[in-house]
Amino acid sequence: MKTAFEKTVLIAGASRGLGKCFAKKYLEDGWRVLAGVRREGSLHGLAEQYPDSLHELVMDVTDTQSVQEAARRAQNLTDEIALVINNAGIHSPSSFEVLEKTDLDDCAAVYEVNAVGPLRVTKAFLPLIRRDGGLIVNISSESGSIGDAGREKEFDYCMSKAALNMATKLLDNYLNVRGIRVIAVHPGWMRTDMGGQNADLDPCETAVRLAELFARYDRKNRELIFMDNEGNPLSW
Repeated sequence: MKTAFEKTVLIAGASRGLGKCFAKKYLEDGWRVLAGVRREGSLHGLAEQYPDSLHELVMDVTDTQSVQEAARRAQNLTDEIALVINNAGIHSPSSFEVLEKTDLDDCAAVYEVNAVGPLRVTKAFLPLIRRDGGLIVNISSESGSIGDAGREKEFDYCMSKAALNMATKLLDNYLNVRGIRVIAVHPGWMRTDMGGQNADLDPCETAVRLAELFARYDRKNRELIFMDNEGNPLSW
């Protein structure tokens, strides 16, 4: 059932970490939140607190049919999505091993989530994304920068984020004529399941900072596409 909200955000990968913090931030700000989760009930606490504005969409970004079904459900909830945040991301189990020890067969699953997943989400939800002002944010990483690359491993993760950056540029080229911008953002090293507890940043504080960045992002600036969490440009 559709209800009136000024703005709607779709968050893919909303069940934990930065994605869950994004959901909390936008709910607090009065947005309708469409939260893409792998399992229904992942955001039980927030759902109890915001029963009218939080809607979980069961969605596996590696499964086209799953994403399409989530998009069909979204059409019953809203006529327009102002903001899409593609946040789902993974490492492989052997990501931090050197070449001789890493399992390169793990790479395909990482590419499916980190690089192809955002394309599936964008394609399925495109009819709902606001023209003339809509924003798609792909949560990338400085590890996807070729110009600044200094690592010697994490082949799966770094290469998938570089691919995501290319996808971001291609999508922005394609969708700009509709007034939809697409950007890639490095959120920083956060204390999440992926980042570990020794990371620098709190994910919920980062979500607040990024929400402010998205709100002030100049939709007409086609040069600033890949950036850090303060809006500073990063090298491709």
